[in-house]
Amino acid sequence: MDWELSYFVTSEIYQFFMTLWAAFAYFYLVRDFVRSKKTAVLTGGAYLAVMLILWYEPYYILSFWAYLIGAAAGLGVMCLLERENYLQKVFLAWTFYAVRWLVARLTVTVGALLWKVFLFVIPGYIDVEKGYYLYVTQSLIEIPTQIVLYILALAPIVRAYRGKGQKMQGREFLLMSLPSFTSVMGYAYVKYIWESPVGLQYSEVDSSLLYHGIVMVYCLSLYIPILVVVALYQNIKESQQEKMRKDLLAGQMEDMKRHIREVEELYQEIRSLKHDMGNHVMVMQKLAGHEQEQYVQSLRAQYSVVADRIQSGNPVTDVILMERSREAQAKGIAFDCSFLYPAGREVDAFDLSIILNNALANAIEAVQRKASAEDEALNGEGDRTPGYIRISSSLRENVYMIEVENSCYQKIVMDREEHLPVTTKEDKDFHGFGLRNIRRVAQKYHGDIEVEADQQVFRLSVMLQVCRV
Repeated sequence: MDWELSYFVTSEIYQFFMTLWAAFAYFYLVRDFVRSKKTAVLTGGAYLAVMLILWYEPYYILSFWAYLIGAAAGLGVMCLLERENYLQKVFLAWTFYAVRWLVARLTVTVGALLWKVFLFVIPGYIDVEKGYYLYVTQSLIEIPTQIVLYILALAPIVRAYRGKGQKMQGREFLLMSLPSFTSVMGYAYVKYIWESPVGLQYSEVDSSLLYHGIVMVYCLSLYIPILVVVALYQNIKESQQEKMRKDLLAGQMEDMKRHIREVEELYQEIRSLKHDMGNHVMVMQKLAGHEQEQYVQSLRAQYSVVADRIQSGNPVTDVILMERSREAQAKGIAFDCSFLYPAGREVDAFDLSIILNNALANAIEAVQRKASAEDEALNGEGDRTPGYIRISSSLRENVYMIEVENSCYQKIVMDREEHLPVTTKEDKDFHGFGLRNIRRVAQKYHGDIEVEADQQVFRLSVMLQVCRV
């Protein structure tokens, strides 16, 4: 048996699988941060292809630079396919590079410890045949070991990074990338010791157990700050966003108070009109001809201000719907309302006002963006398609459904974690709370929300469980 060829073939197979698992780890890290799964697959594929090319090219490249080129290739694919949030993509590639070397270094330590076990169990001279089978055994153990290490290293980072769909800012990038930078500098130092012609040469197998223990602690001390900084920064961001949500809710409460004042003013006008009705009748009896007609028209106009309003079954929702209807019509948006308040059910009008205000505000804003985009495309030539908003409700037994539908013009990108549309505004950290607040209200009533969207229509469905009073 040609043992030299056997060693070579086994080494090639071992190297291929190690590179394959690293490529899969790259895919696993980025898949929840990119819009398309295809992008994540091609990112891992680019890393795999480049590393295999570098493995077989005739010129020797230090592994520090070779793996950096592989990570950069994956980064390039991500940036080409999805041209947005570049800092986050750089952070992901840099973090993968740091974690990859830590996993590889721990795998080398595991392999060295296995050889120590082999030498202890099988003392004496190890010939070529015996050494080959021990090498195969070591490889079969190291390959799944590396898989487990990748999972243990990357899964906590992916889980701790909760704002995956949010745009990474420069300050956030610098702070979260610093531990990975420290890890990479550790990698550069170790590689200098191992591979530089002027560096020291260490035998992993001949090194003491204390040395291997120090290496493990060293790797953990470089990895833990990566995880801790990601988790801490995400907690800080969530605290800031929670404060923003509370401020937004406080503003909506002020709107609610204003709506209540408007309802009181409306009722006062109705009472005044009722109180003066007798006087109006007396005046009309004394007038005749043209003067009477003018007086009637004046009364009709006064009455229409009070009576020409949406009647949903609750004065608070009446005012909200009327206000949003006027806002939409002033902006040239068709507004169709068939919303009815669930009378006789355990539901707070304030909670419904949060749903209506946020849903209709989002709808008006979306239709306005559609109008602006069409105006820009037409450039003053032709008529654009009129936008519309429809709101309706239905009650079946204890299930109360609210549906808001509006025209839209762009593809909606859904957040993988919350299953809600990603806000189109630049500052994503401080926008996009409307649907989250609607979901909170729905969950308060043991319900939830559902979003259906394409490039023409956006539909929001809110389901509440409302029992009889």
